[in-house]
Amino acid sequence: MLFEEQRWRADDASGRVIRSRYPTGQQPTDDSTYYPGELDGPIGPIAVDPTALTTYIDATQPRFLGPTAVIRGLASLLGWRTPNQAARTAILTVLRDTPGITYHGPVRDRAGRTGIGVSATSDDIRFLLILNPTTGELLAYERSALAPRPGSDRTGPLVDDYQLFLVHTRANSSSYS
Repeated sequence: MLFEEQRWRADDASGRVIRSRYPTGQQPTDDSTYYPGELDGPIGPIAVDPTALTTYIDATQPRFLGPTAVIRGLASLLGWRTPNQAARTAILTVLRDTPGITYHGPVRDRAGRTGIGVSATSDDIRFLLILNPTTGELLAYERSALAPRPGSDRTGPLVDDYQLFLVHTRANSSSYS
């Protein structure tokens, strides 16, 4: 299934999501409004201190789940927010200091953009972030099963979730015309 989402989030954890399914006609557009405090995550901007950022990630994706929790936590955070320079530094520090994170160098997303790939793997499931090398914005997130399950007729990896982030902007309101 293919979905297009437009997301808005304010620093008070309010926001809006407009989700359309493709091909059109199979399901109506979903338009959800979230009031202050209803969206997961911290109030305010992304933490610029690596310790505070790690605490946020641990609250949403507990550390005992291993390095995949860091990747999933960052995918959630960056899927809603655009980091400033200080936050990008904190993100890179957290990634650098997390054992089990793999650096892939240049990786292309499905829109053809080249980014920096970082991943973690657990139980043959790989969680991959593709980050813009200049801005630190999330270009894509991928979750894939690297090995077929026993008895499966599949012979290679299977991507079971792929999120492509095409536009990151700042706005004063979630209303649009």
